[in-house]
Order: sequence, then C-alpha cells, then structure tokens
Amino acid sequence: LRWIRRCVFTMVCCEKVRSYAVTIGAACAAAGTAYSLYSLYKASTCKPVKKRDDKKAFADAFNRLVADVMHDESSHPQDCMKWVREMIEYTVPGGKNTRGLSVLQGVKCLNERILDDDETHYRVCALGWCIEWLQGMFLVADDIMDNSVTRRGKKCWYRNEHVGMIAVNDALMLDALIYRILKMYFKDTDCYTSLLELFHEVTYDTTAGELCDLLTAPIGQVDLSRYTMEKYQYIVKYKTSLYSFYLPVACAMIVSGVKDKAAYETAREVCCHIGEYFQIQDDYLDCYGDPEVIGKVGTDIEDNKCSWLVCKALLLADKKQLEVLKANYGREEKGKVAKVKQLFKEMNLEGIYNKYEEESYATMKSIIDTRVDTKSKPLYMWLLKRIYKRTK
Repeated sequence: LRWIRRCVFTMVCCEKVRSYAVTIGAACAAAGTAYSLYSLYKASTCKPVKKRDDKKAFADAFNRLVADVMHDESSHPQDCMKWVREMIEYTVPGGKNTRGLSVLQGVKCLNERILDDDETHYRVCALGWCIEWLQGMFLVADDIMDNSVTRRGKKCWYRNEHVGMIAVNDALMLDALIYRILKMYFKDTDCYTSLLELFHEVTYDTTAGELCDLLTAPIGQVDLSRYTMEKYQYIVKYKTSLYSFYLPVACAMIVSGVKDKAAYETAREVCCHIGEYFQIQDDYLDCYGDPEVIGKVGTDIEDNKCSWLVCKALLLADKKQLEVLKANYGREEKGKVAKVKQLFKEMNLEGIYNKYEEESYATMKSIIDTRVDTKSKPLYMWLLKRIYKRTK
C-alpha cells in the first residue's frame, strides 16, 4: 500500500511539473520571451510518449500549414492568393517527403519527449515542410533550367499553359514563404536565429552547387574534358547532400537543444557521404529507372549532365568508346541517346553501379557505427535504409 501511494504521488507531481512547464512556456510567449522547444517540454519526463503515425501526421500538417500561410497572406488580392495556393499544392507535395520526415525522425531519436505535446509536434512538422518547400522551389527552377517535361508523374509546373515563365516568380515565392513559416512558428523560441542562419547557409550552398553544375555542363555546349569525378563530387556535395540530408538532421538537432559544434561537423560529414550515394542512385535511375515509377522522364544524357554514369564511362573508356561518347553525349536526337545507352551497356555500368551500391552501403554503415554517438545512430540508419536500393 505504501509503494502504491508513493507511485501515485510521483505521478501527480510529474503531471504538475509538466503543467507548470507548459504554463511557463505560454507565459514566456505572451511576454515575448524566447524559449526553446526543448526547454519548454524537457520537464515532461514522466508520461508515456504519445504514439503517432508520423507519415499521416506529417501529411495532415500540410493542409493546416497551407491554410495558415494563406490566412497570413490574406491582405493580398484574391486572384493572387488563389494562384499561390494552386502553385503550392502543385509543387510542394507529391514526393516521398524523406527530407521533412527526417526532421521528425531526428527529434524522436534525439529528444522524443518534446513531441509529446500536440502543438510542438505540429511545429516540428511545419519545420519539416519548410525543407519540402525548399525542395519544391529548387525543382521548379531546376525544371526550367533543364527544359524538363515531367516531374513527380505530372507536367512540370512551368509546362502548364497558364504558367510558363511566371514559374520563375513562383520559385522566388516558395523560397520567401519558408521564412514566413519559420517566423510564424519559431519566432518566440531561442532556436529561431539558428534556424534562419541554417536555411540561408544551405540555400546558398545549394545554389552554388547548381551554378557549378550549369557551368560544367551547359546545354548545347558539350565539353567532356570538364567532367571529372572530383568535379562531380563537389557538385553532389553542394547541390544535393547539404539540403537533402544535412539540413533535416541539423534542424532536428537545433530544436532538440544540441549545442556541441563538433556534433554538427560530424553530422555534416556523415550526411555528405549519404548524399553522394543518394545522387549516384538518382543518376542511375535517370538512365535505368522506369519513368512510371520515378515520376519523370530521364534526360541527363540529352541535357549534357555531369552525371556519375558519364564520369565513370570517361574513366573506363578506350579510344573508340571515347569517340562514341564525344559524338553522341549531350545531343537531343533519340538515336544518339540510344547510342550512349548502348555504350553504357557494353561497359557494364549497371553492374558496376550494383557493386558500388553494396560497397557504399557497407562503408557508410561502418562510418555510422564508429563515428556517430549512440543516440543519433538510429537516425542515420533510418536515412540510409530509406534510400538503400530505392527504385524512385
């Protein structure tokens, strides 16, 4: 009986501590005092963590987020607001949401307790959607620059007759809305500045990587001497790895209260390894993937892309094969594209890729096992397993 009383007393005390923490957080918000998501809910350590379907919760958060954004922008003309809503709903959702879900998964690994509160869980979802918003912005711009036809199983946004080059402004709008969302949900926290700096830094790095890609492989100007594996790795690091993998992980670390600079450096290093593997997969799927599955028609060969396949082919090609590449790579004619694909087949690039995939997975798993702290390991393994042997 004494033991039961003690348990009941402890539970009551823990509930009071949690209640006080939430009350204090609300008071801080009302007074304009900054607080972190971590500090607000770290006291609630006695209740079981709520079990949620993260995919569903994340998807549901999108509709609420769009409604919040549209309400925030309600002072603008109605036709403009109608356009923005249509554009957001066309360009932002539709992917696998790996980047956004990685934020939730990261917080669950680092400090799951803060997700126990419904409103905090929604804020973390909103942060994840900021990354999906950023992805949408990059894709809208990328499709224009690459003259792409389809994206995620439908026409590229700019390919719609009523859109055209208005899509350039739409890409800028998507980017601007990210910072509206961050202000809306994080201005009253002490992680707001860190999140702003992170998004600005990663956006800059990604556009620098995109610029290097465009200058290395301009459409209509084929110069295969520019294509080296070193240049390719630079482009991948800055164009893909940082925003696709480091950004979600760093967001989770920031809202979870991680302050150690060394932890962020390790995260950046590990995420760049995973990102390179991811981009090489993307290059492989552009050539060998099923358009019905990957949601787009691959155009890397005709677009003169500095892809892993062509860089590897250049390393392996003999004099005759090199002449075939020079005569056909970066040309739009279907016959020339077919000749490049036939050359890739003769060089067994598909088999070389399969071997790379197995070796790369083993290497990254070893890095995670030896370099990453115990708390963070499940996050990186979740990321790795989510993309391992993907088909889209």
